[in-house]
Amino acid sequence: MIAYKLYTTPNGGSAFQKGKITTLQHVPTSYTFFQQDDPAHREFDWHAAPRNQYVLTLQGSLEFTVTDGSTFVVNPGDILIATDVEGTGHKWRMLSEESWLRAYVVLEDVNLDGFVQDQNQ
Repeated sequence: MIAYKLYTTPNGGSAFQKGKITTLQHVPTSYTFFQQDDPAHREFDWHAAPRNQYVLTLQGSLEFTVTDGSTFVVNPGDILIATDVEGTGHKWRMLSEESWLRAYVVLEDVNLDGFVQDQNQ
């Protein structure tokens, strides 16, 4: 499973790593909820994540931007791990015509998120 991890840099900015989620690993979570955004092509300016969480995209495609201008695209089935809960945070914009449907899974321990960074980064 493709995964992107957003995190806060030492200077209060944001950055990301590309990787995957290890399978069959227990990841302690608190609760899950769903959200859908309309209309299409919505944007959300700079913001920190409100909590450490998985964001599982079920529908829609988005481009995320971190503070150095780097971007990545999340598509249905991709997992975003948002841990940039302090500092500038990130921004996103919808790329697809359909609304963004996603599930949030709140992490109990950010150090036990199951993320493995790609070795090519």
